[in-house]
Amino acid sequence: MIESGYYTVMRLKNFVLILVFLNLLIGCAAMKGIADLNTLPENSLRGNPSNTVNAIEYVSEVLVHPAGREIIAYNRRVFNANNPRGKIFNYHSFYVFLKDGQFEHTLVFSDTPRGSKYKECWMLDAKTDVDSYNLFIYSDNPWDVEEYIGPNGEATLNVVLTAQNILDRIDKNYRFFGPAIVRKLAWYHQLWMFLVPPPIMVYGPLLLISIHTDDCVTAVLDTMAWE
Repeated sequence: MIESGYYTVMRLKNFVLILVFLNLLIGCAAMKGIADLNTLPENSLRGNPSNTVNAIEYVSEVLVHPAGREIIAYNRRVFNANNPRGKIFNYHSFYVFLKDGQFEHTLVFSDTPRGSKYKECWMLDAKTDVDSYNLFIYSDNPWDVEEYIGPNGEATLNVVLTAQNILDRIDKNYRFFGPAIVRKLAWYHQLWMFLVPPPIMVYGPLLLISIHTDDCVTAVLDTMAWE
């Protein structure tokens, strides 16, 4: 009876660990994010069925006419400026497009509100991206926006290659999945996750489920092309 009770407690502990772990992994699709997505009026625009079409048209224009254009990738706090910014999971990524040094658009891969025609979209000028970028440029950066730097210290994205990568990614019809970021974690983070008991119920299935999916972070990380 004592042994049986011990294993029951251990199973309960493991179950709780899984729930906590998955909650950390959800990233841009975390419970709060889902609630905000479905309730905040400004997020209703994420459900516009024309979002991805508009993004394709604009990025295609950039690809055909790259002269004078810049593409910059950023990461920041997710959901709102008061949300703690994690270095592993709890952050958000988006692109900014400039022409002749002037802002044109932001671009993000996003989940969509409940009841939308599509489950995900590529969206130009999501309100929180535009707001956080403007506050980064013109104010005290409350969203903790940071520009991505390449693995070898590169500071400039290749406009043509990055635009082509984005269009290719859209064409592959990747689905939105918040924990897709697990594919991009450093090996030591992956080892830590594998050691969370029971690992076979957490890490392996997440990797399998994340195949052919993106969240806002992986959609940027996997399409950036550095000069």
